Amino acid sequence: MEARIRRLPLTVAALLFAAGASAQGDDVLGDIISPDLERREIREAQIDSENIEFTTFGGVINVEDFGSNSLYGGALAYHINEDVFMEAAYGETELGESSFERLSGSAPLLTDEQRELSYYNLSLGWNLFPGEYFIFDDFALNSSLYLIGGVGNTSFADEEHFTYNFGVGARVLANDWLALRLDFRDHVFEHEIFGEVQRTNNLSAQLGVSFFF
Repeated sequence: MEARIRRLPLTVAALLFAAGASAQGDDVLGDIISPDLERREIREAQIDSENIEFTTFGGVINVEDFGSNSLYGGALAYHINEDVFMEAAYGETELGESSFERLSGSAPLLTDEQRELSYYNLSLGWNLFPGEYFIFDDFALNSSLYLIGGVGNTSFADEEHFTYNFGVGARVLANDWLALRLDFRDHVFEHEIFGEVQRTNNLSAQLGVSFFF
C-alpha cells in the first residue's frame, strides 16, 4: 500500500507532462499544415432568374447579288435552361443595285419599295462554351459562345421566301440584366428575280444590346 501511495505522485506528474506535450505537438502541427491564404471576393454577373431576353441590334447584311447594306432589328428570347434558348427575331434592310443592274446599265429591276427587305425567324440556340472574362482582379463577366439555327421567312420584291438561318454568336453579361451580343448568321433562301431559281447565301454580322427581365 505504501508503495502504491509513493508511485501516485509520479503517475500524476507523468500524465500532466504527456498532456502538455500533446497540446504543444498539436500547435506545431497546426502551424505546419495550416495554409496562409488570402481570400478575395469576386463579383460575378449572372443572368436574371426570369430568363427572358430582349435584344436590339444593328449591323450589316450581304444579300447575294445586291451587295452589303445596313441591317437593324430586334429579337426576343426565352432561356429554357442554362444550355438552351429559343429566339424570335425580326430584321430590315434596304437593298442596293444588283450586280446585273450595275454591269448592264439597264433600267432598274426593282422599285424602291421592292428593295425593302424584311425577315423574321424562330431559332433554337445552344450555349456551347459558357465561361468568364476577368476584368482586373476582382470583377468577372459571364460569357457564352453559342450556336443558333432556325427557320422563317424573307420578304422582298413583292415575294415571300422560305428561309432558314444558322450561325454562331457570343454573349457577355455586364450584370444581371444587361448584356452585349455579337452574331454572325447565314440566311439561305431561293428567288427567281433574274428569271431562274437561284439559291442564295446571305451573310449578316450584327452587334446587339440585350436586356433581361
